[in-house]
Amino acid sequence: MIARAYIGVILTVLIWGGNVVALKVLLDFFTRSQTIGLRLGAASLVLLGLTLLRSGWPKWSFRDWLWVVGAGLLGTTLFQNFSVIGVDRSPAGISGLSNAVVPILVVLLGSLVGQRPNRLQVLGVLVSLSGMLWLLGQTLEPGSTLNLLGLGFLGLSSLTWAGYTLANRPLVARLGLLPFVTFATLIGTLPLLIPVLPTLGQLSAPPLIWGLAALSGLLSNVFAYLAWGNGIQVLGAARTSIWQNLSPLVAFGLAVWLLGERFTPGELSAGALTLVGVLVANWPQRAGQPVLNDAG
Repeated sequence: MIARAYIGVILTVLIWGGNVVALKVLLDFFTRSQTIGLRLGAASLVLLGLTLLRSGWPKWSFRDWLWVVGAGLLGTTLFQNFSVIGVDRSPAGISGLSNAVVPILVVLLGSLVGQRPNRLQVLGVLVSLSGMLWLLGQTLEPGSTLNLLGLGFLGLSSLTWAGYTLANRPLVARLGLLPFVTFATLIGTLPLLIPVLPTLGQLSAPPLIWGLAALSGLLSNVFAYLAWGNGIQVLGAARTSIWQNLSPLVAFGLAVWLLGERFTPGELSAGALTLVGVLVANWPQRAGQPVLNDAG
């Protein structure tokens, strides 16, 4: 059971890192809206099938459904829009950082609702914020591949996912991981999928690209989320969350290898400083101390 949990977590890290590169490829063939709709449409159908087979239609209260709708709009509709726009306007190697900085934003948002960070978390937040400011400054440097608007949308995607992370903890505990993820994803996908359905018949992408779109949605939004949740349950949140820091490194390596992206020393240094801060803030704590992030 422990070995399977570790394998699932490691595969999840590889999937999240590789998904950024997959999005860059898909955006060469589909519009942003089509890319989102295809990926999440496939994921929603599979999640719905798994939920109905395992537990049937949930018997939630009207208030619970309102919370799920809100979570879906935040964690799927807004997050996916911001994320894809940010990836489209940014190098894949830098876009991978957006998922990693979520724990930093969880600390900042959590402090607004009374969750006091410890000293190590505060230090990590300060270091990571310094790296992010440095990264923003790199957009003004000659030869930089960074785009201020792209970084802004990546920041918004991280912010919406951080808010979703804080909201989904009590909801998952009460409603169950699979049913909550299924209906939050399905509800959040509908506003993204319905407008692009009439345009899908006009697309002429190669079969391999259609397969990549489906695979991207299924791996990152079905397998990865469930494997990550299983890792938290079996290994504990502290030992699981630390692996998330490898996801940007996977994205960076694949972007350089497959897409031929190149970065200035300043961009590399700023990205590394951001990641060091995340690593410090998200380092496993002693028993009883909270962990910053539970899924991405």
